[in-house]
Amino acid sequence: MKNLSSPTTENYLKARELLINDEVVVFPTETIYWLGANALSDKAAKRIFQLKGRPSDNPLIVHLWAKEQISDYAFIENEIQQRIIDKLMPWPITLLLQKKENISSIVCPVPLVWIRLPSNQIAHDFLTTVQLPIAAPSANISGKASPTNAQMVYDNLGENVPMIIDGWESEAGIESTVVRVMNRNIQILRPWFVTKEDIETCFDWKIEVNYTHENPELSPWMRYKHYSISGSVVIVNEEGLAMRNWENKENKKIWFLITQEIYNKNQTFFSNVLFKIWGTHSNLAICAHNLFDMYHYFDKEWVDVLYVEELPEVWIGYSIMNRVKRSAEIEK
Repeated sequence: MKNLSSPTTENYLKARELLINDEVVVFPTETIYWLGANALSDKAAKRIFQLKGRPSDNPLIVHLWAKEQISDYAFIENEIQQRIIDKLMPWPITLLLQKKENISSIVCPVPLVWIRLPSNQIAHDFLTTVQLPIAAPSANISGKASPTNAQMVYDNLGENVPMIIDGWESEAGIESTVVRVMNRNIQILRPWFVTKEDIETCFDWKIEVNYTHENPELSPWMRYKHYSISGSVVIVNEEGLAMRNWENKENKKIWFLITQEIYNKNQTFFSNVLFKIWGTHSNLAICAHNLFDMYHYFDKEWVDVLYVEELPEVWIGYSIMNRVKRSAEIEK
C-alpha cells in the first residue's frame, strides 16, 4: 500500500498540502476511518462524492480540532447546544447546528452542518496540524461496511486516495451518535455509544431526549441501504435457530455471526455450520467493535447468506442492531 502513511507531524503537514489543493486524505478516529477533504471547498467535497459513489443529498460531517472553532463554521443558538458541546465534546457525538456561509453547500445541501470533535489522539493531532475544517464520510464505497482499519480502507478505495493515515484499529468500531436540538428538546437521529441517558445526565434540569426516525433529509443514512455485504443479511434470534429448517438445498455459502453465549448453548448445531463469534452479551462493546470488520470479512468471502444473531436492544445493543437492521433492509 504505497499510500499508507504513519501518524507523524511530517505526514500531517503533507496531508495539509494535499487538502489545500483540494485532494482527499483518509484519517482514523475513535469510531471509524474517514475520507476527509477541505469543508470550505466545493471542488474538494465533490471529490469525496465521486470516490465513494455517494448520493449527493447525503451530507458530510465536519470534523474540527477544538471547541473554539465551532463558532467559526456554525451558529450556537442556545444553552442546550452549548451544554452538549461543553459536556460531551470531544467524544463520539455529532451535533447539528445552523451552518455559516463559509461551509461548502456541497458538504451540506441544507442550512445545517454536522459538527464533530474526535477524541482520538491521532485524529486530534492531525486536525490540529492541518488547521482546516475537514468534511468527511466513512472511507469506503457508499453502502458498504464502514472501515475500522487501514486495510479495510485500501480494500474499498485502493490507491484512488493519495494518503491513508494508519491509526491501527478503531477503538469503537461504529459511528458517532448524531443529535439535534429542536424546540428545547434533543432528538437522537443516529444512535451510538452516547445514549439518551448519557445526554440527560449532562443537564441539571429536566430535558426531553428522544430517539427519532423523522426528518430523513437530516439523517439520510436512514434513506439508503448501509453496511451491505455481497450476500443477504438475515437477523435471527435463538428461538429462530431452533425452529428453522436449516437444510441447504441450494448449496449456498451460509455463515452465522453469533455471541459466545449462543455458541455455548448450541455447540452441536454450530459444529456443522460456518460461524464467527463477534462478542458476548456481557460486553456488547466488543460486538460493536467487531461488527464492521466481520462484515468486511464476509463480503470478501462472497457469502450468500449471513445470519446475524439478534442482540438485546439495551445500551449499545440498540446502536448495534440499528446498523444490522440497516444492512438487512432492501434498498428503496
